[in-house]
Amino acid sequence: MSAPLEYDPYSYELDVDPYPVYRRLQDEMPVYHNEKLGFWALTRFDDCLDAFVDWRTYSSASGTVLELMDKPVGGPLMIFMDPPRQTLLRNLVSKAFTPRRVAALEPQIREIAVRYLEPLVGRERCDIVAEFTAKLPMDVISTLLGISPADRDAVRGWSSDILHRDPGNPNPPQRAQDAMVNLFEYFGQALAERRRRPRDDMMSALIGAEIPDEDGTPQRLTDIEMQAFFNLLATAGNETVTKLLATAFYWLWRNPDERRALVQNPGLAPAAVEETLRYDPPSQYQGRTLTRDVELRGTVMPKGARVMLINGASGRDGRRFPDPDRFDLSRKIEIHLGFGYGQHICLGASLARLESRVAFEEFVKRIPEYEIPEDGIERMHSSNVRGFSGLTLVY
Repeated sequence: MSAPLEYDPYSYELDVDPYPVYRRLQDEMPVYHNEKLGFWALTRFDDCLDAFVDWRTYSSASGTVLELMDKPVGGPLMIFMDPPRQTLLRNLVSKAFTPRRVAALEPQIREIAVRYLEPLVGRERCDIVAEFTAKLPMDVISTLLGISPADRDAVRGWSSDILHRDPGNPNPPQRAQDAMVNLFEYFGQALAERRRRPRDDMMSALIGAEIPDEDGTPQRLTDIEMQAFFNLLATAGNETVTKLLATAFYWLWRNPDERRALVQNPGLAPAAVEETLRYDPPSQYQGRTLTRDVELRGTVMPKGARVMLINGASGRDGRRFPDPDRFDLSRKIEIHLGFGYGQHICLGASLARLESRVAFEEFVKRIPEYEIPEDGIERMHSSNVRGFSGLTLVY
């Protein structure tokens, strides 16, 4: 007799391996209701995809993180908005992520990756998170924003602490609240400094940028809007790649044939990025609030309900992906939801893909063989982000 089916995104036990629970949800309760925590959850690929696309019904305006829904903190985040305002803000800041601008960053990204990887060569072990995967994306984001090298460790620490949740308590602990305040104040001071002495960075550029409002009148972003965006970029842009890379190194260790294939053919690096995003993505769910009643698979979710679109489960849906629990770099993936989809697809997805591809290419040149000891695995704990806070490689 199988155990009662429960999905609790705050469970530390679930962090170890959520995929058996996801599979049962897909098979037994594809429209799942958690009465205790007050949310519904969708886990099948097609259901999640349809919901991502239908932003008018599945609204982001009340927040996208379960414990922050209806009480979002940290300023007016784009991910906590619906069009038209979300579209205006996204169009403005997306100018920093055009294909040409992102491609031009590759030499810098490769130089940063090599700078951190070279000192690891010839050693017997390393914490690949502390010494590489957490540093690379922070340096890239810092280059874009203009964060000085002296401040990067502090900003990286705050961005990580914001996501942390304690066992048995879904609300942000004091550590996370303090980190949010510190990060917000840091970017407020940085903006004031840019107004006095503009630089060639994104913060300076956004101060003078204008967007049209609904009647076409030009307007500028408020300081709070800019601080909120920089917080989002420093947190999501840093943590996504940090977790994606470490997760990939873990699964490449667990699947030595795939690791050897990547070592022998670094041209598989883009495939490694996409397969990791399908197989075990950093972002596990996106929260939405229903603007109307929705009947799905014989169940009615009422207007105002909080709905978790579990994109982490969608990539393991056998209805969409054959042999979904196999980590396979030769897999042909037409679409996955690892970066979300639709109106709120990850703004920095192209940059994250570039950073990750370069990281894989340079990593396998230097550390082609490694083991991960049992005591070398340290997981982070967050309701919506999955990954490692520490990962020891022995080589």
